[in-house]
Amino acid sequence: MTKKKINILINKEGIVFYTIYPLIINKIKLFELGYKIAFYFKLSKELLDCDILILISKPTQNIIDAKKPYSKNNKALLEYLSEIKSKVKKIIWFDNSDSSSVTNFEVMPYIDIYLKKQILKNKSLYRSDLYGGRIFTDYYHKKFKILDKNKYINNFPLKKKYENKLRLSWNIGLGNVHNSFSSFYSFLRLFLPLFVIKKFNNNFVEPDKSREIDFFFRGSIKYNRNTIKFHREKLFNDLNEKLKKLDYVSVIGKNVFHKKSISSFIKKAQGKLSNNEYLKIQNSAKISFSPFGWGELGARDYEIILGGSLLVKPTMDHMETWPNIFLPNKTYVPLEWDFSNLEEIFETYIKNYRLRNEIISNSQEIYMESISENGMNKFCNRFIKNIE
Repeated sequence: MTKKKINILINKEGIVFYTIYPLIINKIKLFELGYKIAFYFKLSKELLDCDILILISKPTQNIIDAKKPYSKNNKALLEYLSEIKSKVKKIIWFDNSDSSSVTNFEVMPYIDIYLKKQILKNKSLYRSDLYGGRIFTDYYHKKFKILDKNKYINNFPLKKKYENKLRLSWNIGLGNVHNSFSSFYSFLRLFLPLFVIKKFNNNFVEPDKSREIDFFFRGSIKYNRNTIKFHREKLFNDLNEKLKKLDYVSVIGKNVFHKKSISSFIKKAQGKLSNNEYLKIQNSAKISFSPFGWGELGARDYEIILGGSLLVKPTMDHMETWPNIFLPNKTYVPLEWDFSNLEEIFETYIKNYRLRNEIISNSQEIYMESISENGMNKFCNRFIKNIE
């Protein structure tokens, strides 16, 4: 049986390995299904010698025009796509941006399929000028009058005639969450560019283990765009303001609130933490918060689930993603974007041990299934369906 050749353009950045990880570990399985996958780090004639060419968005933009990868018109990129369009049977653009709203629809005339990790349910929003370029930044601008220094303009709205090219791919949950950004593995990839551990981290921590911390959030609030920064700053400030008055053990940033004695290990949170220390402290929490960043999903979501803490994050009912482990009040607790239900979450889930652990167990079960052998079979079948 003749194999279809799939060539994929990537670079050595850790974030890219979130995207391509399931393709690397399933290369043999996909080969058996009739697809031969190869990865390339630069433009070449060999790259174009294939049946299907997949261009990962950020690496492609940087490789083609390193000086101006996100220029208004992306001239160099569009010229390249126009040049190769007749040389390749099928071109697939894989948008690996963090947000459901940020896009590269300028490539639509030149490609056959546009894959994206998370997609807005309301496709008409892709024809809107969302302030800050994201649906949630638009919300904060309108509700709280937050202004960005430079206004985002949607220069390339999604034309109706291209909507059928837009397809939902897979999210970072199928990446190797703990190792993609590891300094050790990043160093190894300087010499072995496609080195990955071909095994998912499935060291799930039981949710019912004794936990010293009631509430936990530690993450950067330093963003250079006000509408992004506001969301995280508001959560950080609201948590600090409310929890310091309550009789809980809480770690919010480097602030540790408690009215009873705590272990010396938890006190470490008041200083700088190594990645392992951070994860151990997070795994000591009953409830952990994961706000949006540049996009809706982040590695923190999966770290929280792996660690057996209750995931609380802003509601995500505006978007689609796959595998979808974000089922409101079943696998995570949705936080209103204005945080108006924050105190209700405190009271409901810290006191109701059974409900809290039921949600945590559900999230672990669904996540575990998505990275199992059966989950990988589903991934391969879905990947083939998406590209054909």
